[in-house]
Amino acid sequence: MKYINKLSLPRTIILICVISILSFFSYLNYSLNKNIYNYENFSFQVNSGESVSKVINKLKEKGLIDSDLRIKIISYIYNIKPRFIIGKYLVEKNETENTLLRKLLTGQVIQNFITIIEGSTYKEILLTLKDSKLIKFNKNINYSEKIFPSKIKFVTPEGTCFPDTYKFSSGISVDKFLSNCSRNMEDILMKYWKARDYSLPYKTPYEMLIMASIIEKETSDFYEKPIVASVFINRLNKKMRLQADPTVIYGIKNFNGDITKKDLMANNEYNTYRINGLPKTPICSPGERSIEAASKPAISDYLYFVANNKGKHVFSTNYKDHVKAVNKYQK
Repeated sequence: MKYINKLSLPRTIILICVISILSFFSYLNYSLNKNIYNYENFSFQVNSGESVSKVINKLKEKGLIDSDLRIKIISYIYNIKPRFIIGKYLVEKNETENTLLRKLLTGQVIQNFITIIEGSTYKEILLTLKDSKLIKFNKNINYSEKIFPSKIKFVTPEGTCFPDTYKFSSGISVDKFLSNCSRNMEDILMKYWKARDYSLPYKTPYEMLIMASIIEKETSDFYEKPIVASVFINRLNKKMRLQADPTVIYGIKNFNGDITKKDLMANNEYNTYRINGLPKTPICSPGERSIEAASKPAISDYLYFVANNKGKHVFSTNYKDHVKAVNKYQK
């Protein structure tokens, strides 16, 4: 009898352990099918600095989970050091505890988009970000002067932000957004700097960016950009002033839409009718095609061009022909 009892005890312990383990996993498995929400979709925000425990408590308060203990256990099973990705999450109709938890752990945030338009000035970009109301600004920082770390030696923030459509989760800081823009500009610019025509009169990638910004403002026509670039390179090589109207406009505060003779005679660092060479900074954020054109201009003898009022330009190799074109299309 004692022998039988001795055999029964280990079996009983094993049975209890098995039942306990099965019960535990059944408890955890409950979250796979527990329907937490049966109404219209809504969003749930995970903020910067919130711990896993704090977020789980918020979920419990909103009635999105039954047991905060169960969700914590599953979180730690998923990762010994779990963290919920910052951002806004969509809680969908028929969502389960498990599907919501996986969204939080894998960062399946609601994606927002902002497009930075080619040719935008830095001031215009900041206004776009502020107007979106999707990006957090630090009121103690003057972003109109902040330059993010880069291999390119930027003099001002102008030209630092590469024009593109950026995908992000709401609540992103403006610092992170702009640093991404700056990193993209650096990558694109250095790509074309390394592949540039080495006979070009640029000393630095920054000078090539300045040229690209002028090209961007002079024409939006994809095929004209290399030709416009050739005009400015030819003028630089001949020690001629660029005489680019967009640089003059950039140097005018509160420009009203009309360039006057007084504007062309003004002494400032952006008036390429008065200064030699390139202006001191870019005048906008150029797109990739303008950067490419600045790196490899067309081969031409053109020294002048004028808009033909049809979205394109008439190019001339001498001043006499240029005057004829101006009289025909601009007067």
